[in-house]
Amino acid sequence: MQNNKIKEIILNWSDELNTSLLNSDSFCIALFNIEGTLLFANKAISAFLTEEPNASLINPSFNKLLACENSEPLIFSGFLTLGDYNSINVCIEANIYRKNDQILILGGANTTQLFEQNERMHHLNREVSNLQRKLIKEKNLLEITLKQLEEVNSKLHELNVTKDKFFSIIAHDLKSPFNSILGFSKLLADGAPYYSTDKTQKLAHSIHDSSKNTFELLENLLEWTRLQRGKIIPNFTKINVNETSLDVQLLCEPIALSKDINLEFELDSTFYVRADNQMLKTVLRNLISNALKFTYPNGNVKVIAKNLENDILFIISDTGIGIESKYLNNLFSIDCNLSNKGTADEKGTGLGLILCKEFIENQNGKIWVESEIGKGSEFKFTLPKY
Repeated sequence: MQNNKIKEIILNWSDELNTSLLNSDSFCIALFNIEGTLLFANKAISAFLTEEPNASLINPSFNKLLACENSEPLIFSGFLTLGDYNSINVCIEANIYRKNDQILILGGANTTQLFEQNERMHHLNREVSNLQRKLIKEKNLLEITLKQLEEVNSKLHELNVTKDKFFSIIAHDLKSPFNSILGFSKLLADGAPYYSTDKTQKLAHSIHDSSKNTFELLENLLEWTRLQRGKIIPNFTKINVNETSLDVQLLCEPIALSKDINLEFELDSTFYVRADNQMLKTVLRNLISNALKFTYPNGNVKVIAKNLENDILFIISDTGIGIESKYLNNLFSIDCNLSNKGTADEKGTGLGLILCKEFIENQNGKIWVESEIGKGSEFKFTLPKY
């Protein structure tokens, strides 16, 4: 075992030495263990052997080489350092002899020190490896922490935008319809004795419309607030798509009739989804109301459902004004600034589509929109089959 370890060290040495030096005819290199067994030798050593090279190299002895001291001049006696700038140097005690144009170097090294040095190198390598593993682990932890911080920062930004949107709605969208109600009701109160029936009815309708818009806004605002606070949890049940859509149809038909818009529903009575019934109604009501709002009189709004492999696909299409492509990617985002008025000057709450997205995603579905200016829009969403 010890001889094998010595050979391993010698081979490592030989890798460090210049190959041309080992194969040179001018330099004799041989290494032995303490028993006199040859461990390494180059071809040039044979010139100093008294027997045939093959026989000598099988079992050489120190005496055969040391005999050179009696006949060959000693030109150096001291310590030689083997190695280069890129490796660890090894120092050995050696004598150098010269015979004609050849040189013989006889040297020895303390194998105990070599073993100790080798062991120290192994220990150092282990320490370096452990340190590398520790650094990699810390780097990974830092990357995870950085990612978490980025997520928190993104959440904070979203919450800040949400807060700004909330106050904007309160300050403007909620204030405006109340001003209308107060103004119309004051006109009605002050001038009722003097107004004609038609004038009174017109003011009453205006108050009703403003009240309805205000109620819709408050309803969406409350739903959205509860959703943000995590107070709304889906109540998943088996829902018949056709039955639920009929309830929404009854609510939306008066709006369609008032704008002379053709509202069609094509839903298979055999389609069932796993969803929250109230959430599904809210989504359908908001999307259909939007379609009616942005469609001109004599236009069409259509609601259909398609059977997919694992989901039911809902499509609410209209022949309305369409949406610019630059708004499509963040149309369902809280920071979207799209606030066009409807074809009859209807005002939006700014929350309907945001509610739709969050309600659909809370029910394990997806929602998206396809639209083209002047041709209309198609709002699509999926819900899992029951």
